[in-house]
Amino acid sequence: MSSEWKDYKQDPRIICKYGAKCYQKNTDHHQTYKHPPQLKAKNKDEKMNKRFKPYDKKNTDVKVIANCSNIQEDKSDEIVPGTMTVNTATQMDIMSIIKLDNLTYYNKEFDNNIYKECFQVEMPDDFFKFFECLNEESSSVEHLMASVNLEMIGPFDLLLGKLPKVEDKDLYLVHWRFFYDVPEYQAILKKKGKSELHIGYYRDNPKEKPTFLAKNDSAKDYMITPVSDNIFGAVYWFLQNEKSSSPFMSIACQKLSEKVKKWAESNGYSIEEWDKKPRIKNMTCKTFHGAGIVVPYNKKTQLGYRKLVETDANIKKMFKKLEEATEVVAKNKILSEIQPLITYSSIAIDECDFGTGLEAGVALFCSGIKELQSSALSLLTSSYSLLQREEFAKIIQVHMKYRRKGPYMALWGNKM
Repeated sequence: MSSEWKDYKQDPRIICKYGAKCYQKNTDHHQTYKHPPQLKAKNKDEKMNKRFKPYDKKNTDVKVIANCSNIQEDKSDEIVPGTMTVNTATQMDIMSIIKLDNLTYYNKEFDNNIYKECFQVEMPDDFFKFFECLNEESSSVEHLMASVNLEMIGPFDLLLGKLPKVEDKDLYLVHWRFFYDVPEYQAILKKKGKSELHIGYYRDNPKEKPTFLAKNDSAKDYMITPVSDNIFGAVYWFLQNEKSSSPFMSIACQKLSEKVKKWAESNGYSIEEWDKKPRIKNMTCKTFHGAGIVVPYNKKTQLGYRKLVETDANIKKMFKKLEEATEVVAKNKILSEIQPLITYSSIAIDECDFGTGLEAGVALFCSGIKELQSSALSLLTSSYSLLQREEFAKIIQVHMKYRRKGPYMALWGNKM
């Protein structure tokens, strides 16, 4: 046995599961795990792109111990994956908790501390400014918005004095949260009636201001499409589309769109069409829903994100096959094909590539497939917690517990 191998055998560090095929270049990994001596010679001939092809699909039963020394975790309120049940909730499940009799309501609130307490996030300035403009225009802002087929929802209920006080404040996190609404996305407006088209703020980080406003129609799909960087522009976008699609609304939409344009100009907000180029440049990856995610990434060490083991196209094919499978044997076969995606995303989280866990979790969440939701919850909770986005971790846990389909996502459904 060579001296190098003797040193390797006596090295107390953890054996790297990838052995001589290890793709890691960051120093944290090499300080924690030991590698066979020949790895050094091999690394001379391997370039940085090996980091993006780390997956050996022949072995999916892999466990890696995390050691992310550069992440400061708050253990006092740590969220443990799998501690919250994933349910397919109905409106009655929530209404059985909320007693509609003798309800009391919040006052009309402008205090962002209350919004943070209820929804885990603060609301931006344009949200309050838009409401002020509506109030100056009409004594009944709800009637004004209804005249153009829009309904004010979610955090607007606090401004309207319509949000009931409930003992379990976690329920506010699913108040007007639609089936495909990831934690980054917070609905504030919807098309009236049975439509599931809604507009909401999209935040990359719960502690920061929203990045943009986007639309989603959960009756159709999970796609989140940016429309504006402020609420004036988002409402203006809706009015222009509604005007052309609803002839009965055209006059009302035209009148309000002119007023929205005037309000935006006087308050320094743009109603120009959304420019997606800066967003594409800043995104870490596109994600299934298309709005993308942004996570810390070190280009030098390539720490923070790596590509998924499968392409989006292949993942979608597997999801489709699983949805169409009717026999247990067939479902289990497809689940085994999906398992490497989950396993290697977990490995990525263990090795500090939290963006990968987030991307995979979003994909599983967007599938909406019951058999995959427990894994989605685990990946998303872990990723959000390690990214220090605990607010999003809390939101996804509650959403998974009370995840519902339909157009009426208020706590009280369509009963009030």
